[in-house]
Amino acid sequence: MTTRVSDDPPQGNPRYQSVTETSDGGQGPRGLLSARSAAIIGTSFLVALIAGVLTYLALGRSAAGVAGALLAAGTAFAGTIRLLLTIIA
Repeated sequence: MTTRVSDDPPQGNPRYQSVTETSDGGQGPRGLLSARSAAIIGTSFLVALIAGVLTYLALGRSAAGVAGALLAAGTAFAGTIRLLLTIIA
């Protein structure tokens, strides 16, 4: 098996260039979410998880309990996102 090695800079998507090759003042690549958005989504996920578990425990271990827990978790997730966006913005 032969591996070809080249000293030329990589050609391709400029998003994957190193920091020294970019012209944005030396800043590294940015993430998909800002810290604020990540905090809001993380907090909302945590609240949804807690609401779902508490609802499941309150309704019992049946199909209706699972369905109710999923509905409660989804509602809590959406409500927490909306609340935090209103508070922080």
